[in-house]
Amino acid sequence: MNTVTHPATAWLVVALPAALSAAAFLIVVGLLRRPLALALAQFHQRRAAQSTTRLPAALRPDPALVYTPEPADPARLLAISALAGASVAGLVGLYAAPMVAIVLAALLTTLIAWALYRVAAQRYTTQLDRDLTAAVGRLSAMLRSGSGFRPALERVLADLPASPLHDEWSFLLTRQGVPLSGGGIATPQHVVAALAVQTASQRHATLLNHLSVAVGQPQDVLARRCAAAYEALQASDRRRDEAVTELAQVRYSGLAVGLAGLLMALYLTVTQWERVVIAYSTLLGMVVGVLVLIALFLPIVGGFVLAQVSDVDY
Repeated sequence: MNTVTHPATAWLVVALPAALSAAAFLIVVGLLRRPLALALAQFHQRRAAQSTTRLPAALRPDPALVYTPEPADPARLLAISALAGASVAGLVGLYAAPMVAIVLAALLTTLIAWALYRVAAQRYTTQLDRDLTAAVGRLSAMLRSGSGFRPALERVLADLPASPLHDEWSFLLTRQGVPLSGGGIATPQHVVAALAVQTASQRHATLLNHLSVAVGQPQDVLARRCAAAYEALQASDRRRDEAVTELAQVRYSGLAVGLAGLLMALYLTVTQWERVVIAYSTLLGMVVGVLVLIALFLPIVGGFVLAQVSDVDY
């Protein structure tokens, strides 16, 4: 028997728990926004510190020369994750109690924040690599014209927009001359070598290791070494572009094979639904079903993984 007396407004009754779940989740996150943002910042600092503590003692930077890159703003990261968590709380609230929806949303928000952080860190490194070759070319031109390392770096930074490379090269300037914990002051060699073991980009680290040897040498030697690094970076970019073009076929092949398998599986599922239910309703059938799905998605994942290019042989 139909017990709905007002079908036109019945959706309000169904949507109320979901709306309450989403609103309660947003209120909780709003009240705890400062501690949560601080926790995200501390998480990032711990990850950065772990990358240096794994180094041999001789390679660890002086405490005065510690650099912590910031791939993402903690407040913005928290806001995006909170909105995604509120959406999840609203969806779960349609089928479960508000408390259950809030707990599940909190767990998923943590995963979303971690995934967004990883994406931001990858974007940081990609942007750093993208801007490196042109900036090294300008630095090489300044050094060939007779400018010293610091004046040349200042002029290049003046032309660089706000970017990860601008932040890291600004570190090279601001930390020169600071007192070191072991006595003395930080020379350009100290600062360049310290940034080389802390930067997120392997290409940038290779360049900085090259410059850390040259920056203390005479002007003509530094200019020649920087020019050699620029030429090698250009050759590296050409090799990477060629590899990307060639490996694009690998990615497209993986997509074609994977999508063909998925479409065939979808067709068989629709046309033979009763047999699919019987085959995969048991415990063993579920395990086999998971394996089949993994096998169908492997060509797609493999195509993207194999198409990744990294060239630091300069």
